[in-house]
Amino acid sequence: MFEHGRALNEFLVNYLENLVRDLEEPDLDLPPFAGLNPPRWILGHLAVNNDYALRIFGGRFQCPKEWHRSYARGTTSSSPTVVDASKELLMERIRSGFAELRQRTEAADPDAMSRPHSIPFLEATPIKTVGQVVTHLLTTHPATHLGQLSAWRRATGRPSVSLGSEGT
Repeated sequence: MFEHGRALNEFLVNYLENLVRDLEEPDLDLPPFAGLNPPRWILGHLAVNNDYALRIFGGRFQCPKEWHRSYARGTTSSSPTVVDASKELLMERIRSGFAELRQRTEAADPDAMSRPHSIPFLEATPIKTVGQVVTHLLTTHPATHLGQLSAWRRATGRPSVSLGSEGT
């Protein structure tokens, strides 16, 4: 049911690795201009969103509660509680969270995935089912934030990077 989403998610994780490969810890907190969150917030946001996706399948949160207060929907890098998690730890949580999510989608119950979701801020969108939420969290949600990381790279004078592990 989610084979396309899993493949696209693996592609996005490879692209993410390329986007952050040359970033040092001080780079993670550089805001290039007002309104664009720096890399640390984006990475933290992706990590905690994996927790919410895993919850759909009965999984447990992998990220500390402090991360959820710092990086959940509605927070920004200027929130007073931003956690200073390292790049490696953030990336490890992103990798492991997406790996577990991809694994859990392999045994997804089609009936459960076809049920309406209960996420208020998505009610007015074309995303209507639990399965569509999962697909969004595997694909379009991370892709949006990787676009922000790419824009951040360019705004800070860094070169573009290849999209995938094969240099495409």
